[in-house]
Amino acid sequence: MPSCHDHLPPVDLDRVSAVSILSGEHRVILQLLTAIEAMAASAAAGHLPAADARDAIEVLRTFADRCHHGKEEEILFPALEAMVPGFGPTQVMRAEHVDGRALIAAMSAALAAGDAAAYARAALDYVDLLRSHIAKEDDILFRIAQQMLSPAEDEALLDAYRRVEHDDMGDGTHVRMLGIADRLAATYGVARASDDPRIMSLLTAVCGCARA
Repeated sequence: MPSCHDHLPPVDLDRVSAVSILSGEHRVILQLLTAIEAMAASAAAGHLPAADARDAIEVLRTFADRCHHGKEEEILFPALEAMVPGFGPTQVMRAEHVDGRALIAAMSAALAAGDAAAYARAALDYVDLLRSHIAKEDDILFRIAQQMLSPAEDEALLDAYRRVEHDDMGDGTHVRMLGIADRLAATYGVARASDDPRIMSLLTAVCGCARA
């Protein structure tokens, strides 16, 4: 069914902006979700790929949640909420971030217990949640945000993103997480988002890092 926001242009991935950077990061997260889905299938069949699953959780916690969701919750969402008090879409996204963290914790607990079946259930629930979540952001929230933000406001958000990457995350963290995500992609036969030059330019726009 068409959305009432379909008239808005999609996120412009050819231009560095507060939303295009986040949308570019979504491509890495989607890449990782496909690898996690393969891990869950293996776990459901009785073989828990513990080392790969731990690496995936590290990327989820550090890149997807702390870095990506951190930029949303601490920078982009407050800017939009300041323009439209009680802005509904960001409230929905915040709630889904909380749900995602609970599922990451469930995956981690299952790994610690060596419970392959519990890991598979939590992992598949997380994959389903995040795929739906990313679609809502790319297809609705980010389209709206792209229209709301002035060039000056957008540049201020980019400056804040840079502070997150360098001061909060630490130089080199972003590219290290990308390296793990790419290794897992190779292991499970998943296409790498960073092989698209347009996406790679977004992934490195504010962190200043480069893949080896």
